Amino acid sequence: MSQGKQSHLKWAILLGITPLLCGCSSAFKRDVTDCFRAKVGVGVGLYAEAEVTSLIQPAVGFGDGSITRMSTVGWDPRPGQPAGMLRTAAFPTLLLGFPFYESPWPESTPEEEFENRKRGLLGALILMGNHYVEGESCSLFGLHEQIPNPLLSQAPSLQQLTPLQRRSRDSWIAISGTLVLLNVDLGVNPLEILDMLGSLLGLDLLSDDERLNGEMITVP
Repeated sequence: MSQGKQSHLKWAILLGITPLLCGCSSAFKRDVTDCFRAKVGVGVGLYAEAEVTSLIQPAVGFGDGSITRMSTVGWDPRPGQPAGMLRTAAFPTLLLGFPFYESPWPESTPEEEFENRKRGLLGALILMGNHYVEGESCSLFGLHEQIPNPLLSQAPSLQQLTPLQRRSRDSWIAISGTLVLLNVDLGVNPLEILDMLGSLLGLDLLSDDERLNGEMITVP
């Protein structure tokens, strides 16, 4: 196919899709925005995290943080997501320093102290990350559930999620991190894409068409 014909085909597809999108219901449009997240902002730290659903979510680095959403531009449709960010990674810090690790778990005997240091080493080996604002941890294969961080308490907004909202939140494929002062968070949600496609057939797979579960984040 010649370059000219390819250009005409692209314009034909675009012109064909535009009326379809314009005529779609507000529920479908919300489903579209639920599928993606993309944020860029100001943070501080050195941290990287990959997410292939909540089952595979390793973190490396030291830690990162930001005070408020006001320093971020982008879109985050996750329901219940609290403002701000504070994260730490067990690798490489605890891999190198586990012999000197003083854990927050109560300890009264040398045996218990040794066990707690083994927990610190395990946290590093499973690439465990701690999200202090959300009150949740992450790691490879969900192994962090075997060594829960007692300093974390799940945010009230996350405790109120419905089972379907929780399933959506746990279905992201994403990368995020902070390099000195620049924070980036990019992701796509396959489950929400299925929900979006289902809405074209009149189906509401995640029962979310009656709620607004995202908001634009912009610099004031």
